[in-house]
Amino acid sequence: MTIPVVLVLDTGDGDEEHAEEQLQHLIAELSELDLDSIDRVTQGPPPPGSRSTEAVQLGALILALGGSGALLLVLAAVVQDWLNRRRSGSVRLKIGEDEIEPTGASDEVQRRALEAFLRRHGD
Repeated sequence: MTIPVVLVLDTGDGDEEHAEEQLQHLIAELSELDLDSIDRVTQGPPPPGSRSTEAVQLGALILALGGSGALLLVLAAVVQDWLNRRRSGSVRLKIGEDEIEPTGASDEVQRRALEAFLRRHGD
């Protein structure tokens, strides 16, 4: 069974080039995990004159977690660590209609919200 997780990065600065650079850094870290796949989220046909066959959503990935979802805890830890090191921006993790947006802050409320999210979708 594969669990699709949508990850959306928001650098908060509106700079598309910076957002893409940050996304590439995050992809590099995520690629070290044992994920089934990491793909860009497409948003339909590209604008006229584009060479691409599909337009991608800026800052959005779809990750395939294999097995029972035990990797979700590891994924959340990697994302949280990545955010803490940058001290800005946010990442939304979405499974089905359920989503959470961890930030670089590490307060008690956020920790409990993340734990509840992981319990709902983890092993």
